[in-house]
Amino acid sequence: MPIVRSPEATPSHRVLAVVLGDGADLHQELAELATRCGITAAVVHLLGGLREVALVETDIATGQKKPPLMFRRHLEIIGGSGMISLYNQTPHIHLHLTLASQDNTHPYGVSVIGGHVAYALAHAVEALIHCYDGLALIRQPDPHTSLPLWRLAAGDQPS
Repeated sequence: MPIVRSPEATPSHRVLAVVLGDGADLHQELAELATRCGITAAVVHLLGGLREVALVETDIATGQKKPPLMFRRHLEIIGGSGMISLYNQTPHIHLHLTLASQDNTHPYGVSVIGGHVAYALAHAVEALIHCYDGLALIRQPDPHTSLPLWRLAAGDQPS
């Protein structure tokens, strides 16, 4: 298992708190923030509400993305996480969300959905971004899966 550890210095850690307001495109806003703040490696935690979201899935057999599932209604983020890295020298935002909404057709009155986010439009979203300065995670197409995965060189093994 390849592991990257900066030989020059230990990456520093900073945390940014962000509120994404009504109508904000999550991917666009986080990418702009990453560019403005020089973020090349980060973990993102999100909570809040969305106006709409598109969830996508990759067909493992073909490596192709399936058509997105689009939801246009208020959805509560009950769990949200993601990564910021680089792809083609620009910030790449990779988000997964678990979402809930009231649904009278279900026995308990709520529906829960989730998955890989292709697009999301905020109502009000709070995010904590844990940035690892000095570490650049670079995505490239993986020859085995065709997915844009981190290109890690073999390095130090965990202690």
